[in-house]
Amino acid sequence: MEESNEGLEQLEADLVSLKDKVELSKYAAVAVSSQDPSLPTTTLMHVRLREDLANVQSLARYLWGRAANYALSRKRRLEFDEQIAELEPGDLSVSLLVAEATRDAFIEFTAKYPQRASEIGELLAYCIAIEQLGAAQLAAKMSLKTNNNMPVHGLDGIHAVVEDGWLTVYFLESKLNQTANGGAADFAESVADFASNKKQYKLEYSIVRDLGNFDTLNAKSREVALRHFDIMASPDEVPKRERYVGVVLYSDDKLFKSLPPVSKGQKPGFHERELAAAYAKQLDHHQQSALKHLTKQGADPNKCLVYFIVTPDIDELRKLFYDVMGYVPKVVKA
Repeated sequence: MEESNEGLEQLEADLVSLKDKVELSKYAAVAVSSQDPSLPTTTLMHVRLREDLANVQSLARYLWGRAANYALSRKRRLEFDEQIAELEPGDLSVSLLVAEATRDAFIEFTAKYPQRASEIGELLAYCIAIEQLGAAQLAAKMSLKTNNNMPVHGLDGIHAVVEDGWLTVYFLESKLNQTANGGAADFAESVADFASNKKQYKLEYSIVRDLGNFDTLNAKSREVALRHFDIMASPDEVPKRERYVGVVLYSDDKLFKSLPPVSKGQKPGFHERELAAAYAKQLDHHQQSALKHLTKQGADPNKCLVYFIVTPDIDELRKLFYDVMGYVPKVVKA
C-alpha cells in the first residue's frame, strides 16, 4: 500500500504539471452552486456583464485564446515551444502556424448547419474542468480527428485530479441547447449511452494511455501514470472514482432583459449582482430537471455534476467565436 501511495503522490504532481492555466471566471461567473445532499451537484453560471450588457464578445475571444491549449496535444505544443525558442527576437512566424493548426482542428462552420459546430461548449467544459474541478486534461481529442469536418465520437473530454486519496476521473459532455431543460435531457442521454457502452469506455481509456498527454512526462512518471489508468488493474491497487460532468450552454434572453435600467448612483457590479440573484432562484428548477432526466435514463445522479451556463443567445456567441477565429461561414447550397 505504501508503494501505491507513493505512486499516487507522483501522479498527483504530474497531473498538476499538466494542468493548463484557465481564468474563465473573468468571463463567466458562478451565480450559485447546490449544497449537499441534493442531487445532482448543480452549478449555475452566466456570461459576465459589461455594466448591464452581456459581454459575449470577450467570452468568445477568451475561449479562442484557450483553443490551442485545448485542441493541440501537449507534445505538439511543446514542439511549437522549441520552434519559438529558436527564433530571433521579434520573430512571430511560428504563432501563425499555431493559429493555423488550431483552426484546422475545429469543424468547419457552416451557416446552414450551425448545430454541427458545438466545440465552443467543449471549450467551456475544458475550462470548467480545470478551473472549477482542478483537473488536468488527459488527451486532446480534437487533435485525433482524421477529417477536418468530422466530429470525434465518444466523450468531449477526459480530465483527472488526485484528491482525498483518490484518483478522480472526469468524463466531460457538453451540450448546446436553446433551453436548460433540453440541454439537461441531452446530457442525461449521453451519460446513459456512455455508461452502457463498454467498448467506448475501454476506447476512451486507450486514448488516454496510447495517445494522451502522458507521453511528455519522463519515463518513470509516464510508467506510474499509465499504471493508474490501466482499467484492468485491481481496484485495491488503484483507488479510482469516475464522475460525469455535463456543461449545458443555453439561451435565455429574457433573463438578461429583466435587469433594472441604468441610472445614477448604481455602484460597479450592480447589474451583475442583480442578474446573479435572479438567476440563483432557478437553481432548484434546473437541478430537478437534471435529476428527472438522469433518473429517467437510469443514470446515477450521485456520480454527475451539471454546470448550466446561460447567455442571451447561444447562436450569437457561437458566431462571435468563429468570427474571432477568422472563419468565414461556408455557404451551403440547398
